[in-house]
Amino acid sequence: MKRNAIIGGVIGVIVLAIVIGLLYWGDEGPVTERLRDITIVFIGLFAVISTLLLAAIVGAVLWLVFTLRDKVIPLLETLTATAKRVQGTTEFVTEQAVSPIISVAGTMARMRAMTKTVTGGKRQPVPRKRKSA
Repeated sequence: MKRNAIIGGVIGVIVLAIVIGLLYWGDEGPVTERLRDITIVFIGLFAVISTLLLAAIVGAVLWLVFTLRDKVIPLLETLTATAKRVQGTTEFVTEQAVSPIISVAGTMARMRAMTKTVTGGKRQPVPRKRKSA
């Protein structure tokens, strides 16, 4: 960051020195006419530079778009296939592993409710002893 600031400062000093040198070089006409001519030249130069930079940016964006298009479409197809595979695996696990566990848990809850009803309701709390530190 500091290096870029130094380079920009040096370029600014050089441009300023060129403008001052062109102003005092030769004695044709008043200073304002020479300053006008120098300004027109610099405006033309900056217009050419900005056009070249804009063309380079447009080219880079187009390259990026084409590169992403060629890589993203196959990636999306692979992602879709993976999502379908995960969905199938989830359905299989649900049917084969989770359903029996849920039915066992339901049966255990039913047994606890029956035991609670038969024995008369509340369980007696078990006193807990604290560990001494």
